[in-house]
Amino acid sequence: MDRHSALVLLTLVFLVQGAGAYEVTSGYDHPPSGDPLTPHEVAPWELPLYVLVYSLSLAPLDLFTWSSAWFFLRTRQAGSALLDHPVRGAIYRCIRACPGIHLRALSATTGTPMGTLRYHLDLLYQNHKVTVLQEDGRLMFYENSGTYSLTQQRLLKHLRSPTTREILCEVLRQPGMSRKDVAGLVGISGPAVHWHMKKLEEDGFVTEKRSGRTTRYYISDNIAGDLAAWTVDGT
Repeated sequence: MDRHSALVLLTLVFLVQGAGAYEVTSGYDHPPSGDPLTPHEVAPWELPLYVLVYSLSLAPLDLFTWSSAWFFLRTRQAGSALLDHPVRGAIYRCIRACPGIHLRALSATTGTPMGTLRYHLDLLYQNHKVTVLQEDGRLMFYENSGTYSLTQQRLLKHLRSPTTREILCEVLRQPGMSRKDVAGLVGISGPAVHWHMKKLEEDGFVTEKRSGRTTRYYISDNIAGDLAAWTVDGT
């Protein structure tokens, strides 16, 4: 039984119980003094018990309704005003435009001193405007609106490195490239290719297959679509 039904039942019980306590007599035998149409103040203790119980039972509901409305309006106001601050708004727009940007790059891009930047980032994080990925000793920031999954956040982290980005793009275009092929196209040494590939394999973005003495690399299926879209669009 819900609350409303319980209140109605309680009221009926009081009505039935109180019915035997009243005697109905003709009003013409004792006519009221003064103007009967003029309202007169009635003290709370003069009211029937069921009226008092019903009124008191509604008080918490009214209080909850008003407090909920107040909290909702204050939350919306705080959320909209949060980005009105020029520095904080610029930081948030930079994070949206450069997902995965790390702390020092964000400071340099927005021209915000590190102490001030940390203060505004904390406000944005506490109000669920941004989310943070901490890996490899770095803090990387993303828009927090369900825009990016954890896999996508990690992929964006790798794409922020120009060398790793180029490696991913080349392997996406030519699946099965060897370490020597990658080194020649990207312009880095074989050991450097191995180091980057190990990082990508740890995150599950690249797989390798042995062909005789040659190791060949392939882009994992779970990121191929995002990688193609983001590298073509210049994300």
